[in-house]
Amino acid sequence: MSRWLGQNLSLLLISILLAFFFWAVAVEAEDPTVERVYGTPIPVEIQGLPENRIKYGQDVNRVQVELRAPRSIWESLTTADINAYIDLSEAPTGVVTAPVQIKIGPQPVRLLSVKPAEITLNIEPFIQREITITVKVNGAPQAGYRMSAPEVMPQVARIQGPASFVQQVNIVQATVEIEGAQSNRRNDYELTALDAEGQPVANVTLLPKSVNINVPVTSLGYIHDLPVNVSLEGQPAAGYRIADLQMLPPVIKVYATTRAVNEIPGFLQTQLINIEGLTQTLTATVDLQIPSGLVTIQPTRPTVTAVLSIEAIKSGLKLDIQPEIRGLLPAYTATIGIESVVVILNGPLLIMETLPITAVSLTLDLTNLQPGEYNLAPVVIAPDKIAIQNLLPETVPVKIEKLPTPPTPPPTEDVQP
Repeated sequence: MSRWLGQNLSLLLISILLAFFFWAVAVEAEDPTVERVYGTPIPVEIQGLPENRIKYGQDVNRVQVELRAPRSIWESLTTADINAYIDLSEAPTGVVTAPVQIKIGPQPVRLLSVKPAEITLNIEPFIQREITITVKVNGAPQAGYRMSAPEVMPQVARIQGPASFVQQVNIVQATVEIEGAQSNRRNDYELTALDAEGQPVANVTLLPKSVNINVPVTSLGYIHDLPVNVSLEGQPAAGYRIADLQMLPPVIKVYATTRAVNEIPGFLQTQLINIEGLTQTLTATVDLQIPSGLVTIQPTRPTVTAVLSIEAIKSGLKLDIQPEIRGLLPAYTATIGIESVVVILNGPLLIMETLPITAVSLTLDLTNLQPGEYNLAPVVIAPDKIAIQNLLPETVPVKIEKLPTPPTPPPTEDVQP
């Protein structure tokens, strides 16, 4: 037996190798191996960083991996199966470059490459400190109001992060805008860490991130709302009138000094507005007459806008107009059932006072009408700016008849000489 085995060992080994080869070929044909880059970038985890250390300035957060695996593995592979990480358990402080390591759950899978292969970041001691919060108030309340010291809750913030950055923080500040305020400004305001030059400090965390701040704003007690009264001089042009007058704003908020509080007028007067000869709407910005001791709060400038609507004075006029016929065919005659139509007009007074009756025409259109009786609406033509208010009656009865045929003259007889 041993003699046979010795003589056929090489043949046996060849047979085994051939069997494995054909098995591998069959497996590869059924489930071929595929090499490609995994489509989704893999997030990089940080492992092993001591609790008294903190990292910042990491240049890469995700990597691309190229894998070699059977097609069946590719079809089921997810990002949860691929773990990318760097181990910082032995890393020193300062700038550190660490290799990216990859662990893959499903097998068989071979890692061909990872890009980038290394990640650079900074490692420093982790520290924290507390600092009293500073409130920066921008602007000022409206005249007649005053601001009291801001109320902050909580009053202290904790700063934490890399030692070199935490030590740069000079103040922790919240900014509140109160320009024109007439009441308390209370809200949650975000905190900002600033260095000695007032510039924001990066890579630090503030706890809390925002605080509740109330800036009390109270009235000095001498605030009044006064209506605006317009001062006009002159008159619109003859035949025109003021149809409407608006002041924008109609009421002015003022602050009075202690000396003037008992002498506050019931209204504020504008400077004179000249409307002499106006024939159209006027819009004008005009100053207010502000008595001594008063200060305008809203609006802040002592001016208002006056809008004067000017319109022509209207007048009515009644005319009795005899209808005229047009368009009647030559073979017909027409009889109008009434002598005249009452036309009521409306228009500017200056035009109506001098309007001649001949300036208004009233016609009945009989174009293409055949013999018969009709009630027709007359067509009235009047000068520009004149409106037709009414017609009495609104329709006019008309009777159209055919003209009688003239008799044929008898033939004449020839006279013999």
